[in-house]
Amino acid sequence: MNHRKTFLVVSLLWSVLVTVALITPLVLLRDRLPDPIASHWSFDGVADDSIPLARFPLVMMPGWLLLAVFAVIAGTAGERRVHRAGSAAVLGAGALFFAGILGSTVWVNLDHVAWQDVRLPMWHLLPVLGGAAVAAWIGWLLGNRGPDEPGAEPEAAGELDLAPGRREVWISPVSSPVLIAVGAATMLVAVGLILLVNPPVGVPVLLIGLLVAALSSARVRVDERGVHVAFGLQRYPVRRIRLDQIRVASVANHRALEVGGWGYRVLPATTAIMLRGGECLVLRLTSGRDFVISVDKPERGAELVNALLAERSM
Repeated sequence: MNHRKTFLVVSLLWSVLVTVALITPLVLLRDRLPDPIASHWSFDGVADDSIPLARFPLVMMPGWLLLAVFAVIAGTAGERRVHRAGSAAVLGAGALFFAGILGSTVWVNLDHVAWQDVRLPMWHLLPVLGGAAVAAWIGWLLGNRGPDEPGAEPEAAGELDLAPGRREVWISPVSSPVLIAVGAATMLVAVGLILLVNPPVGVPVLLIGLLVAALSSARVRVDERGVHVAFGLQRYPVRRIRLDQIRVASVANHRALEVGGWGYRVLPATTAIMLRGGECLVLRLTSGRDFVISVDKPERGAELVNALLAERSM
């Protein structure tokens, strides 16, 4: 059984077990719960809404089942281990989140006669969210195993011939006309607000415009230390990827929507810095993830990365 089939079997079993675990407390403790049951609370922990006990599972279960179906399909259909890892993280976090919400709701309703008497301390949210985060991390570690499926490995770019003792550096800029226009327009609106309408409102708008403009361009540098992406004329913030974190470099065409949109994007299998669509430098990391950087003329950068990797492996 390969890793994809193993993931399918284990994730289906996990989904079924979690579904049973979510229903069981309501069945076993139904005689100790009020009907209707308190289902919503104000910020001070006072119950302000209720739902018939028989309908409560119909509120909780669809969210979990939809999440589980999505994660199982995505992890099984994905060709790379990071797809399985991301789906396992979602299954773990979703299970702990829904179990925590249900467990907390049942606990505070337990042995009350009327739902109006129920109180829910807001600190209950902390262990629920913390448990979901820990479960996501464990799911990622368990799912991030085994090789990618055949054919999932990117076609590596060529390698440069490095002269012995010579230090090679590749630098290429990239900018986003869209973000530049948005930043400029936002700053113009902000100036108008400050001068003509409402200065307190205009100042934060101006800051937003400056931030967008500052992140609308970047400079990509490849050298013996790795790949560095510095944003804007201020050359900050900087994203650094060490050579020992990279397995292979390639070039591919990507549209912004394929990686979640413009700017800095993080998806289960991909991290991307997208300032424009088109050719991108693609780094397959040792973690199994792809790091995608939209940059002008990325072929030379990919070739230098592969040459430096080959030099280190000698």
